[in-house]
Amino acid sequence: MGEKRETIEDVARREADAERERAAAMNERIELSGKVAKEMPERFFELCGLLRENVRRFNSAADPQKRLVWRESVALAARDANLNGDFNCTFGRVGGELTVALNAMGRSGKPDVYIIEGTGQLGVGEKMTRFMLRIEGYAKDGKVQLRMTIDFKRLECTLEELSERLVLAILKSDFNQLYRVA
Repeated sequence: MGEKRETIEDVARREADAERERAAAMNERIELSGKVAKEMPERFFELCGLLRENVRRFNSAADPQKRLVWRESVALAARDANLNGDFNCTFGRVGGELTVALNAMGRSGKPDVYIIEGTGQLGVGEKMTRFMLRIEGYAKDGKVQLRMTIDFKRLECTLEELSERLVLAILKSDFNQLYRVA
C-alpha cells in the first residue's frame, strides 16, 4: 500500500494556517515594539534620577572645590510628555564629563524607537579618553530587556550599577571603573 497523498484541500489548509501564524507573530512583534517604545523613556528618566542621586550623594560629602556640576535640560526636569523634546543631562568636573540623552528614531508604519546614548571624556589634554554609552531596549519573553554597551562592548549590570560606575569613572578619571565588578 502506498502513502496517503496530500490533497489540494490539505495544501490550502496548511497555507492558511501558516498565514495565520505569520500574522499573529507580526502582531505580537508590533505589540512588543510598542511596549519597548513606551518603556525606554521611563528607563531614561530612571537612569537620570539615579545619576542625579549619585552626584548629590558625592557633592554632599565632597570638598566644595571638588564637587561635580550637574546640568539637565528643561524637558528632562519637567518630564515633558512630548518625547520629541530635548532630553539630556550632563555632569562632571575638571578631568571628566558625561552627557546622556534620549534619542528617538522614527520608523515608517511602526512606533518610534528610543535609544539612550551618552558620550563621555575622562582626563585632560593628551591623556584624555573618550567613550560612548548606548542603551537599547528589546523584547525577550514578553519583557523589555536592556542591552548596555560602552564603546560597543557589552556590560552586564543593572541601571543602578551602571549609574554608580559612570559617576565613579568621572570622579576618578578612570575608564576601568566602567567595567569593574561589584
